[in-house]
Amino acid sequence: MTFFQALEKPSAVELYTYLMLLLVSVLLYVLSDYFKKCILAFRLPGPKAYPVIGNCLEIARNDLISREMSQAYKNYGPIARIWISVFPMFVVFEPNDLKIILSSKKHTNKSLFYKLLHNFLGRGLITSSGHKWSTHRKLIQPTFNIQILEKFIETFADSAGSLIEKLPKEETVLNVTEYVNNCVLDILNEAVLGVPVKATDKSEMEKSPFRQGKVVAQYRITHPWLLFNSIYKMTDAASAELNQKKQLDEFSRKMIQRRREKTLTATDRRCLLDFMIEISNENPDFTDEDIIDEACTFMLAGQDSVGAAIAFTLFLLARHQEHQARCYEEIRQQLDGAKMPSALNIRNLRYLEACIKESLRLYPSVPMMARKIGEDVRVDKYNLPAGTEILILPYATHRIEHVYPDPERFDPDRFADTAPHQNPYAFLPFSAGPRNCIGYKFAYIEMKTVVGRILQHYHLQPAPGKEEVEPIFRMTLRARGGLWVKLTPRQQ
Repeated sequence: MTFFQALEKPSAVELYTYLMLLLVSVLLYVLSDYFKKCILAFRLPGPKAYPVIGNCLEIARNDLISREMSQAYKNYGPIARIWISVFPMFVVFEPNDLKIILSSKKHTNKSLFYKLLHNFLGRGLITSSGHKWSTHRKLIQPTFNIQILEKFIETFADSAGSLIEKLPKEETVLNVTEYVNNCVLDILNEAVLGVPVKATDKSEMEKSPFRQGKVVAQYRITHPWLLFNSIYKMTDAASAELNQKKQLDEFSRKMIQRRREKTLTATDRRCLLDFMIEISNENPDFTDEDIIDEACTFMLAGQDSVGAAIAFTLFLLARHQEHQARCYEEIRQQLDGAKMPSALNIRNLRYLEACIKESLRLYPSVPMMARKIGEDVRVDKYNLPAGTEILILPYATHRIEHVYPDPERFDPDRFADTAPHQNPYAFLPFSAGPRNCIGYKFAYIEMKTVVGRILQHYHLQPAPGKEEVEPIFRMTLRARGGLWVKLTPRQQ
């Protein structure tokens, strides 16, 4: 064999070496962003992580909120890192840094971990991204015009009245959480699905799958091998979740069909399904499957979040009599003598709204959110590459001392009309920017109506021996053991 023939016919070893080099080069190119994020994560402070599992076990700890989130900014500064198994995520705390991310339409994609909610919420506004999210948001947004939302006040008032009827008529100590959650579910059944609060036959709604919703996303995160769908699909948890989703879809489909067949008169109350059916009729691309996804989103996301906010507000007003007294005087002026509160009555409950906002600051119903950034972003002195997973912790941001002095103190005057202008990215119970919660105005009107009716009929005091609260994280914020207050009927 000549020299030139040897060059033309590489040996098997040489060919293998070339292929390996090519494979390594491709892998390095594909994984270069991942390695950049890992290098950055090793430079940043954060909670102690363990090999392979990272910080996954931390999420399962009962004291995650009180031990880690409340002191996060003090411990780590404006940016920190956590590890979900071997994947780094970056926690951004400072309002001005959050503004860069939340105010831009370039960063509206949800984190990959929202995919864990698809079998629970479907692919609605909370979990979808890209073209689907922007299209649905544009189509549904007009429904949440304040003039339309204020028409739901009758539904809120009826549900609050039903709650008052169920509460004891003598002085008693009770856990308000269950009562409030049932009230909120009554509201959603009528406001979203069109089933009246005062329906004579509630047997169907009592069997509603929306009463038994269970999220397994947190379970999967704390068992990181279940993050791989190929493994998760083989588990009993996956089967149970898919069965639950099937029941939710079938029930929603039945409600859609019922509303399609109903002939609405000028005096009938309309529900969100009615508005979405109209959207579907005018936009064929907005299918019944899309209506189901959005209905499940409104029903499931609206339960725990609003229920927790109302319960925490009642608990905090019971502990702070001076603020409760100011709320009651305002309520007496606006609601006494009114069988059905008007939109103006509810709008004028401004101090009550400040108390609700301060409750949401201290105990945000959604203490954790995530985004995937669409382009490189500079946060503090660090460059975060496009595709980075960002974690946002309202519970921690709401406790930054230079933003909220004496942050653990309940001080509704932070949100009074006369308070200094506040950075909108420092108060995040409903997120902020173009991807904020579409229903936040609905929620405020709902909360003001329900809390207002309760305070109109009951004086609240702390429950002896249960004056403290231990917040825990179950996708939404909850209180271990419930939220207890002492109720004393007011003389009407």
